[in-house]
Amino acid sequence: MKLDITKGIQGKGIDVPFELTDVWGEDHWNGDTIAYVRPVSLSGTYMLADETVIVRGVARAVIQSPCARCLRPTETSVEAELEEAFIRDTGEPLERDEDQYLYSGHVLELDEAVRTALLLEMPTRVLCREDCRGLCDQCGADLNTTECSCQKDLTHRNPFSALASLLNEDEEV
Repeated sequence: MKLDITKGIQGKGIDVPFELTDVWGEDHWNGDTIAYVRPVSLSGTYMLADETVIVRGVARAVIQSPCARCLRPTETSVEAELEEAFIRDTGEPLERDEDQYLYSGHVLELDEAVRTALLLEMPTRVLCREDCRGLCDQCGADLNTTECSCQKDLTHRNPFSALASLLNEDEEV
């Protein structure tokens, strides 16, 4: 995503509105490969103040990633607020914060800032649905679509199943 700031140069200190969209491919997040299934959009304003550009806006994307329980591809809509400072790179050493980006010329490269904002808003565990039963830990069957014989045997093979008989639901523990 490239933002041309030529309009802002003529009116320093004035918020200039913008809307951008870009098509992104795959990315890596939380150990998984994710895909941006629709164009990523960013709308907001930018303001030029001396050699710094402040970009404020809202980024939106639909991201496909595997369900944490059954591994089915799952689409998640993500919306993230963005407020970032871009400092002109003059070639000389600059004192800047970690969260400030550099730019040169009249174009800001926003991909890294937008990607970071969107990924920070992703849920830590993506589920295809709240009641997803996941995969059988014995045979790998998708428990949302089939019943496997492994699950019926599970209580007999579980070393802690004998403890279940000691618990009475009416008693406090």
